[in-house]
Amino acid sequence: MTRITILISSLLLLNACGTLPAVVGTTASSYESYKTITYIKGGVDLGLAANDKKTTDDQFLSTITGYDCKIRRVLKDGLEAICQEVEYNQKHPVLDNGGKK
Repeated sequence: MTRITILISSLLLLNACGTLPAVVGTTASSYESYKTITYIKGGVDLGLAANDKKTTDDQFLSTITGYDCKIRRVLKDGLEAICQEVEYNQKHPVLDNGGKK
């Protein structure tokens, strides 16, 4: 239940970036700083998404939940597919030689 609450809260907070200027301040310099940071973050996320890597929001959400999260999965598989169990490779390439002696 706690993870679901954190997940929903994170999604709402990550999508509510428009409220940041009210918190930061209304002066011209603080708003310009906010716009600059937003443009840089958008550019970084666009570059990561174009290379099929996790965006900054995906990495943040994965860190909080402990799952493998990608927000763009919602477009193909639905809302439940955003976060999936992390699959670990059980074979160690140096220690496991596939049964050969």
